[in-house]
Amino acid sequence: MGFSDPDAPSWAFGDLAGAQCDLALVRLFSGDVEGTADAIRPVLDLPASHRNNGIIVSAMRVRHALTSSPARSAVAAKDLRAEIEAFPTSRPALPHG
Repeated sequence: MGFSDPDAPSWAFGDLAGAQCDLALVRLFSGDVEGTADAIRPVLDLPASHRNNGIIVSAMRVRHALTSSPARSAVAAKDLRAEIEAFPTSRPALPHG
């Protein structure tokens, strides 16, 4: 169970973030923009050290889906899209050691 526990050293944060982005897409495609925001929130709250390329690509997929969604003009969709756009697409180099 340590893979899903953020306090465990074996936490699979990338897998969890990918699943949360997938859930966000499912909610968006069902018309639930607030649910989309709730699903992706933990991903957007990850520290920069945990934002690997896979997570960034997954978050950008949600942003792209928001852009082409019928809900794209909703205030909540615009706000979420702007927040994802501000999500850093690169992270600082890992410290040596």
